[in-house]
Amino acid sequence: MRIIIITALLFLILVDGVASAAKEVNTIEIEAEGSYQMGAVSSIDLAKKVAIFNAKRHAVDLAGRYFSHKSLIKTYEPNKDEIYSLVARDIQADILEEKCETLKKTSTYRLRIRAKIMASDFVKAEIEDAKQEKQESNESYREEMEQPISAEIDPGKDIAKAYRLLREKKWRIAMIYLNHMAKKYPNWDSIYMAKAITHYILNEPIFMETALNAACRLGNNTACNDLKNLKKVHEYDFGISIID
Repeated sequence: MRIIIITALLFLILVDGVASAAKEVNTIEIEAEGSYQMGAVSSIDLAKKVAIFNAKRHAVDLAGRYFSHKSLIKTYEPNKDEIYSLVARDIQADILEEKCETLKKTSTYRLRIRAKIMASDFVKAEIEDAKQEKQESNESYREEMEQPISAEIDPGKDIAKAYRLLREKKWRIAMIYLNHMAKKYPNWDSIYMAKAITHYILNEPIFMETALNAACRLGNNTACNDLKNLKKVHEYDFGISIID
């Protein structure tokens, strides 16, 4: 009897050790930077929360690239942005350094984080995304058309919903929601990138260019490159889009 008990204990220890080792193998530790350009109405609290989210999202993008190559996670198309945003929202991160820089009249909150990301974080985010989508499907017609947004500063949840509306092809509703987000997070480049995509889909290239300009001015390199390289969209001539 004693031999059986000892054998069972050894087996449990072995299984636990294997599980721990597997967990470590499927974990990536990453350092990443994030920033948020503060406007006249931006608080330090809002700037810090968005900067942390941006840094965590950069870390998640990097981890996701390696996890997907190892087939540990799905590619998550076409809902990759909403899944990755929810992963970034929920993972824990240590702030290594943070500072607020002022250049002329522009103040930018910058920080650097270190985060551990596991493949299982993506599965949890997928479940949460499905849960949020189900809740939103029960919204009344008035709620859907008005798209009320919470006063709570929760950039991961908020931007994930914007991406979800785009995936569901609710273009006009997505634009209403993005306009609300722009008031809540007035200097967040990701909002203007999402608006640029929506304007493109809605055949509104003039507004698309305006949104790309806003994102570029806020430091989004993709938006700046798009403005340099796009020449004509829906017969609208972008010309030479030089950013001041």
